[in-house]
Amino acid sequence: MQQKIMALSQSNTILENIETIISSHYDKIYKYCYSILRNVEDAEDAVQEVFLKAMKSNNLSSINNPNAWLYKVAYFHCMNKLKRKKILSFVPFIEFENTVNVVENEQDEQLHNILNQLKPDERALVVLRIIENYSFEEIAAIMDKPAPTIRKRYERLKEKIRKMF
Repeated sequence: MQQKIMALSQSNTILENIETIISSHYDKIYKYCYSILRNVEDAEDAVQEVFLKAMKSNNLSSINNPNAWLYKVAYFHCMNKLKRKKILSFVPFIEFENTVNVVENEQDEQLHNILNQLKPDERALVVLRIIENYSFEEIAAIMDKPAPTIRKRYERLKEKIRKMF
């Protein structure tokens, strides 16, 4: 009987941890997924999948930085989703919806236009570095690339964006 009570207590603690992680990270992960996928429905689906993976993870409590871990899971999930979408676009008779523009003012529209001209991995880098203010080392861990590579890509990306103006 006492073992059942302990198991219930542990499962309640795990659920509380997951609930805390979801409530504190949902908006950031959604914005990040949207910045890569550029589609509201796809971003919502991606966020749900990311948090399902978090709930299924047995070692969630042992993760040192759940924020970075969630970004990493979101990054790979979104990239895989884009790859699947690209592959499916070659299959005849399948059409995809246009992305929904969520633009509030002229600056947002300008940012939206710039992000639309970038590749998904470039958008991810811009969002993580500029909007989320992550270090190159943190971004490298999320994108599973060496930090100097991320730094060089970022420098090239800044030059590419300058040329867009």
